[in-house]
Amino acid sequence: MHQLYTSDGLSPQMARKSWDELSRSEFFDGELEVEGDFSDVTLHKALYYPISLSRLKSGTRMSLRRSSKNIRDNKVGFRIIWFVRSGSLKIVRAQGACTIRAGELGILDSNVPFFATLQGEGDLPFESFQAVVPPDLFLSHLQRADQFTDALSLNRLGGELVNRLIDILVENGARISREAAKPLAESLLEAIAENLRSINVESSRRQSLVDRRLMDIENYILMNLTDPELSYEKVAASCGISPRYLCYVLKANNTSFSEFLWQNRLPKARDWLVMKSTRDYPIHEIAYMSGFKSAAHFSRMFRRTYGCPPREYRAAQIQLEEAHMNDNGFLSPDPMHASA
Repeated sequence: MHQLYTSDGLSPQMARKSWDELSRSEFFDGELEVEGDFSDVTLHKALYYPISLSRLKSGTRMSLRRSSKNIRDNKVGFRIIWFVRSGSLKIVRAQGACTIRAGELGILDSNVPFFATLQGEGDLPFESFQAVVPPDLFLSHLQRADQFTDALSLNRLGGELVNRLIDILVENGARISREAAKPLAESLLEAIAENLRSINVESSRRQSLVDRRLMDIENYILMNLTDPELSYEKVAASCGISPRYLCYVLKANNTSFSEFLWQNRLPKARDWLVMKSTRDYPIHEIAYMSGFKSAAHFSRMFRRTYGCPPREYRAAQIQLEEAHMNDNGFLSPDPMHASA
């Protein structure tokens, strides 16, 4: 293997700067976060074609955040398949979080925002092989795994072949020709696909692409419901699709961005108006908490949906609650009468 990087002999500041530059050329743009000194980090390249296969070892806990802005500035489209040998890699995406541990693999889409953290375990450093796969090659062999966001264990019968193919490519990558490397790399991808099929990822009934995109859109909106700056452009960028396609997906499901937003924001605001912990909050504060930019807009939307302004709704609900308590003997409006 060819050594691309080592932090040995470099100051922590220079080591981090050099790694940041190399990471951008070998992987993609992102914001690097490092815990402690940047030390004991090496990167070796085993294969250049048709996939990039490298080995990373790190005694430093570090994280990489790839945001929507990074993607807009550096849209590359490839997938990275991580084969963790020691330590763990945690990936947080809009769809949720997963942790890839030793003996497992995980798939990362470079055009989906994420936050990834790698770290060793005990005295062992983090060590993994990572295959950077061009989008056309990935979709040719692993199209149905494009939405796979979990960890896949290789400590099983089918996983043995995956590990053996990686070892062959790592040990011989510098010596084999491009013609020989291509079928070996494709065999590796097919072996991964076979493992996914064995856990019914591919053989089970799949959702349509529109259904999957709708789920991504809904999950992101629900996670960021209280963000007053939430817009369809922001949601589209975070889901890795165009604003036009986002509108198409929502329209195909008989809704729109604004309808879905109000359908979820307004019930939350309605609950906060009468909850005991928030019923004393001013109306404008409930509006901001619910993601509205102004109390006036909140009041208009609330009246349109529930037939009265939020202040009247709150008062009516509290009055109903007190009347219900009276009917059940918990309250009396006249203390003197109650004591008689």
